[in-house]
Amino acid sequence: MTESYRIQVLNKNGESQIHLAQKSFDIEHICKGGFRFISDEKFELEDRIQVELQFPDDHSQQVLGRICYCEEIDDVRTAYGFSIVKGFYSLH
Repeated sequence: MTESYRIQVLNKNGESQIHLAQKSFDIEHICKGGFRFISDEKFELEDRIQVELQFPDDHSQQVLGRICYCEEIDDVRTAYGFSIVKGFYSLH
């Protein structure tokens, strides 16, 4: 079984996102400066979003970042680049 990193979106551009906080999105690549995640929800470049990172060991942490790129995967899913603006996490 592979380790899975996921996020939940808590806040987008200063507004609470209750419907997004109830979903979780897969992270494809992760590093100390940010990550790439896959979503069926739409985000715009430069959107500021606060997320809760969920680590495979059940640890979680909130960070604030911005959408720095997007790449359509298919008609439903898009890959987004998330660059951390505030907060820092350490990979376990």
